[in-house]
Amino acid sequence: MRKVIVYLSVAILLCLTFALKCVKNENMITVQNNKIVSNFVPEPDASIDVAEFKQHLAKFPARWNAAFDFLVKNDLKSLPTGRTDLNGDVYVTVSEYTTKNIEDADYESHKKYIDLQYIVSGEELIGLTQNQEGLKVISPYVEEKDIEFYEYNGGDLLSATPDRYFIFFPKDVHRPCIKTKENCKVKKVVVKIRYQ
Repeated sequence: MRKVIVYLSVAILLCLTFALKCVKNENMITVQNNKIVSNFVPEPDASIDVAEFKQHLAKFPARWNAAFDFLVKNDLKSLPTGRTDLNGDVYVTVSEYTTKNIEDADYESHKKYIDLQYIVSGEELIGLTQNQEGLKVISPYVEEKDIEFYEYNGGDLLSATPDRYFIFFPKDVHRPCIKTKENCKVKKVVVKIRYQ
């Protein structure tokens, strides 16, 4: 009887240890002290609307788990360019390009999807404004591509490097791909998360 109790105790201990390891390896996404916390090493940029992120995460945790699991579990430097569908609500595009002069980059916004943008290599500036009503539309919204373009010379210029990522909600009109000092090659991962 004593042997059975010892074996059961050992089995229970092993099960608990395994369960704790599984929980520890899970990509838990939370908001703590008004900051996004996950297993993804780069930092969330200070421009992210954390209150909106927290609300969206509460409504659609599976979408954000899929997005961050992809970022954590893949070697982003070796990903081929192109699109990968993670599920019906989340997909990833990987692109490589040369940054543009600021006058050649347009502001854009999306209605259906949130952008999580991460520079894998290289660096660029990203313009950001939430003054959508004051912007001149230069290319009306195209539903199939979920994009609208604007002409605007204002907004903030954010430094995008491999140590941080950005999240742009539909209200966040952004202007990616701008050169820093010189035009350079960039590899970028954009995770598209369905908004509604």
